[in-house]
Amino acid sequence: MVSTLLSLPTELLLDVVEAVDDAASLRSFALTCKLARLVAEPVLYRAVLVNTGSQASCLAQALRQQQPPTRAELVHTLDLRSEYGEDADLGALTPLVGEMIQLRALSMESPFANYGYWRSSEGQDWWESLIQGYRTMFLDAQCGAGLQNLTSLTIHWSGHTSRFWLLTEFKPILTLPALQSLTISCAILDDDLTDGLATFAGTTPLTHLELIECFVSPKALTAVLALPRALQSCHLGIMRHHRIPSTNCHQASPEQQLEALHQQRHSLQQLIWVDDHFAYDTDVHRVFTIPGNGLSDFTELHTLTLDGASALLFSTLFSECAPPNLDRLRIIRHDKGTLLDHPTDSVAYTRIPGIPPPIALHQYLPRLHYLDLVFSSLSRYGDRLWTNPDRRDCVKRLGEDYQARGIRLAIFAVFRSSYIPPYLFGEEVPVEVPVYRAEDAWFSPEMT
Repeated sequence: MVSTLLSLPTELLLDVVEAVDDAASLRSFALTCKLARLVAEPVLYRAVLVNTGSQASCLAQALRQQQPPTRAELVHTLDLRSEYGEDADLGALTPLVGEMIQLRALSMESPFANYGYWRSSEGQDWWESLIQGYRTMFLDAQCGAGLQNLTSLTIHWSGHTSRFWLLTEFKPILTLPALQSLTISCAILDDDLTDGLATFAGTTPLTHLELIECFVSPKALTAVLALPRALQSCHLGIMRHHRIPSTNCHQASPEQQLEALHQQRHSLQQLIWVDDHFAYDTDVHRVFTIPGNGLSDFTELHTLTLDGASALLFSTLFSECAPPNLDRLRIIRHDKGTLLDHPTDSVAYTRIPGIPPPIALHQYLPRLHYLDLVFSSLSRYGDRLWTNPDRRDCVKRLGEDYQARGIRLAIFAVFRSSYIPPYLFGEEVPVEVPVYRAEDAWFSPEMT
């Protein structure tokens, strides 16, 4: 059977190998002869997931077999998501990453990043030595040669002794020549990060940036957002769920964040902004202090996601400072009241409106076509949103009003687990479930 298969033209044989989704079968096929190995190994090593130390050790041993083509050169995607307690040999892979000259996507996650294990009293001192190996990989030009073609990098790290890590120690990742997507969490971006970055301003190909649960100084944020030639997507989830780490630096305020974002106003298409400064702030007058033109000169911005009490929602979207070409607005509510309560049942949200007036959005966002309201609930199904028929009628009238102005109103409920972002390997990511759609006046049975 194998000999018959190998008699096929190489192009057809490659198609057959590409269609096999069982790694064990593909490995068995690769062991039959040299031709089978040459055809199968590029598929076997193209995307590698490692979540235990034993897997890392076995992979390192296989990659060290220097037979043409070198196996390390076959790896395009490397996902290091170690399980807690099963990660003692991950360091075996560190020196080999520099040989992965075709590496395009790299994900790295520490075993302590998982929130459920973070508070464990057990410790593994070797993790600091592994971090040092990663530092070497990013800082040493020779060791990091395999990162020159990297287009996507995700780092979710937390150490055993500290929840946060210093991005300054890994600064070269910000200026990798081919990097287009960067996602990092639980990092500290302090003023020291800015040294030498001005040289690269406006030169990097980065188009997508996520800073999740990061502590960011104004100076550092300005320097980082100055690097891309044309940033298209940005997620600023700055310290939304964690306590601010002990540091001498001040975190960037919403005003300073907006000022830094203005450097990418010519290209930014999607923005997610959730921030602790206003997430639970009941002083509405404070949010009108953002100076300048707001988002009015973000001409390419078409999708915007905000906290229900964000500075932008109050001081920008309901004024002439709104982005002129916005197509979709997503508003996320985190309180325990309902979306329609104004004032809400929660004392902390007595001055936060539920649904924006249709006429206000229509006036300042003339190109808006979609309004998504996301209600974040900590329980599995939460309270039923519209047990009262009058409230359902109110929602329906609002939906009709929006429809008349060309805006489709949709309301979602998010059913969450106890985990908080960043969402790690094997964790359940919160799911948005539609509970109301204006175009067909549909209400979810579970919410009525």
